[in-house]
Amino acid sequence: MLPAGMRDWLPAEARALSALSQRVLGCFESFGYDRVTVPAFEFAEVLERGLGSLDPAEVLRFVEPQTGEVVALRPDMTPQIARLSTSRLADRPWPARICYEGSVVRLRRQRARLRRQIPQAGIELLGADAAAGDKEVLEVAIAAVRAAGLADFVLDLSHARVAGALLDAVAAPHRVGLIEALSLRDPALLSARAQAAKIAAPVRDGLLALLDLAGGPQVLAAARARLAQTPAAEGVEVLEGLVQWAEGSGLAPRVFVDLADVRHLAYYTGALFQILAEGPGEPVVSGGRYDGLLERFGVPRPAAGFAVDLDNLAWAVGAPAADVPARVLLHGGEATLSQEIARGVRGQGVPVAICETDGDAYARSWGFSHRADLSAGTLIDLRGGGQSALGGSGASEVTDQIVAALRPGAQSSGGET
Repeated sequence: MLPAGMRDWLPAEARALSALSQRVLGCFESFGYDRVTVPAFEFAEVLERGLGSLDPAEVLRFVEPQTGEVVALRPDMTPQIARLSTSRLADRPWPARICYEGSVVRLRRQRARLRRQIPQAGIELLGADAAAGDKEVLEVAIAAVRAAGLADFVLDLSHARVAGALLDAVAAPHRVGLIEALSLRDPALLSARAQAAKIAAPVRDGLLALLDLAGGPQVLAAARARLAQTPAAEGVEVLEGLVQWAEGSGLAPRVFVDLADVRHLAYYTGALFQILAEGPGEPVVSGGRYDGLLERFGVPRPAAGFAVDLDNLAWAVGAPAADVPARVLLHGGEATLSQEIARGVRGQGVPVAICETDGDAYARSWGFSHRADLSAGTLIDLRGGGQSALGGSGASEVTDQIVAALRPGAQSSGGET
């Protein structure tokens, strides 16, 4: 048994997840992002500074034995990147382009898919101009999911200073109830709570209008008209420019706009987005602008970024191709000869294991694509069923034969190559 919400990745799953992660990280690096690695747990104070108060029901905490300080398994890596960029990397010029990969741990309480360990990869663009930075972050996110093989998805865009600006005009004790009503998309509840809060008519009407302002990019024209005389007008204008750019550049197959999005209003300060696809029932990518983050670490700079949920991305992309990567099980030879051949084949970038278990079932179970039987002089292709002849005067010749047979396009048959 494993602790609730934890899981193992078996060999094929681990290979597929690693390959997916490498495609995503390779895309990040192609945009000039430098990879860092941060620890699995941090002092709770660092995480709280970056995320706000950590709900004890959502975060795994413990006392670090050497210092006696309270630490927590990270529920998010962005505060760690903020800590790193304002300390260890503080002497470097801005903007900073940083990418990362690793798992976060969250004590989630959903009934379905109770995942606590979530493999992620993401970027942080720190210190860049907001307008250009928002576009760059979106472009990198879209390029990453496309590099992973996801072609059909929705880019869901919103802006924290639409609902957030309206709520700023409301007395603090009433905001939580209004946010809950907006998140439930309940007009009757929202109207009742707005009346109880004695909100000015333009703000009250603006909050109620948000529930109707979700859909295709065309809803922004209605938003401009209905929110023109409210504090939300500026956020609508910024969002409209971003949507027009996304549509004009063909960034995503479909763009969805949601003016009633109230996710993490205390954290996000500008444009925010999700990439949604069929399958996981949760976002594949989530991110946005959080210009207040670095200020909490003593360096007031703009910041934006996103995280890819690699589990959700893998689900949305679908099962990996059935192709087994080239891996050779070597058996049947004298020990010194086998070792020399194995070293030679590995030197060509092909994994090799020496094992006296010679069954095809064993080799397939452990993900080997070929079985080299030195005693019989054959290389058996377990993917296609053909075989090639092996033989010669020494290890180097057999090594060359194995490598040649594994090259793309190499032919094999029931007899010799």
